[in-house]
Amino acid sequence: MEPSLRANVASADYAVHREVPTDRRQEILEYLKLFGYKPERTVLQVHIAGFFRKKSPASREATTRQAAAKRYGGTTFVIVGRTHDPSIMAQVSKPKKGDVSLGYVGYLWQGRDPQGRAPHEALPLDFVPTHVQYPDDWKNMFATKGFLIAMHVPSSFAKDKGALTRKLYRLGKLTDAKGRWEFVSELRDLGYRQGTQYSN
Repeated sequence: MEPSLRANVASADYAVHREVPTDRRQEILEYLKLFGYKPERTVLQVHIAGFFRKKSPASREATTRQAAAKRYGGTTFVIVGRTHDPSIMAQVSKPKKGDVSLGYVGYLWQGRDPQGRAPHEALPLDFVPTHVQYPDDWKNMFATKGFLIAMHVPSSFAKDKGALTRKLYRLGKLTDAKGRWEFVSELRDLGYRQGTQYSN
């Protein structure tokens, strides 16, 4: 990253840091836990927005996906949020050469992080859940296409993630990305905890 660009990103990072709650990192953790995220084990994938899964999967890969969806009652892959901060490019572990698809930047995993950080600790603070509108002023500051953050949910939760996603979209209309994410505690009150959906 060129020095001038690095300075601009650092300035934007500082502006975001000042605008979000001081415990935003904890809010990110609690949000991801709704999908069964485990800091020490879960891998978060990073994809460039607009290129996600643009490459047609090989027939073997497509067959594997279909079989998994049939077995678990739904897909285990889900986009959980996005960031426009380009500094994430320096945080990811690069994918294996045979694992590269168009727009796939790399992944965050505690086992490969040089500082031993869990994935949620390496995400930029401008991370916003999928269902919450990303602030236009942040988008203008970072001036990137954006990056999608995705993960695999536990197989036991695959058939229920659609219900969680629908509730998140409804609550997201009322959520300010810069404010407190009250929807997390609301969902807990409805019975959503650690990748499990309880009937209510």
